[in-house]
Amino acid sequence: MSMEAEDKKLTKRQEEVLGYLRKHCRTFGPTVREIAAALEITSPNGVVCHLRALERKGRIRRTPGISRGIEVLP
Repeated sequence: MSMEAEDKKLTKRQEEVLGYLRKHCRTFGPTVREIAAALEITSPNGVVCHLRALERKGRIRRTPGISRGIEVLP
């Protein structure tokens, strides 16, 4: 597997976060705290790290400064 393909591969937890987002991003995304509570992630910072990784891997787009500004990309 190439380094680029390896960089795009998601961890199990990132897959869980992405699945949750796909289910709950209808008109607007959930908050970091809502994601943490739903997936039993103890730290909101842990969610932020997963969201950053998903954004870096091209799976979501986030709007800076907006708490529910998460869009799942095709």
